[in-house]
Amino acid sequence: MKINELLDSHTILLNPKAKKKFDLIREMVSLLSDRDLLRSPKKVLADVIDREKEKGTGLEQGVAVPHCRSEGTEKPAAAFALAQDGIDFGALDGRPSRFVFLLVSPKNATTAHVQALATMVRILKQPEVQAALLRAKTPEEAAKALAEVKV
Repeated sequence: MKINELLDSHTILLNPKAKKKFDLIREMVSLLSDRDLLRSPKKVLADVIDREKEKGTGLEQGVAVPHCRSEGTEKPAAAFALAQDGIDFGALDGRPSRFVFLLVSPKNATTAHVQALATMVRILKQPEVQAALLRAKTPEEAAKALAEVKV
């Protein structure tokens, strides 16, 4: 699955209002809901928050990947947020997360879900991608930066 099949400029937040992880997750799920990408936004939100409480999704290098498989969606859906000041996702290196990728997949989509997560992590950990995202002035520029990456 290619990143531009999951993300477009309409599912990218460059200046999220949220300053805390669960607020950001709510904002990102709301973005997906506004685009009619979820069957049950409430179910998806509950599942993502439950998954995050079970095991944090903050990685290293400013990356976080909150995610879940849920009956609240019929197909994979994703959002990206660039939190300039960073948000505490309990990252392994203790740093706040600036590059946040939310992925929700149907319950039965285990392989596709894991593959999409792995791909996005590889992309977001690349210093040149992070630099391009930090330079992006619009969601369109951020989407282009993500779509142009060779994985």
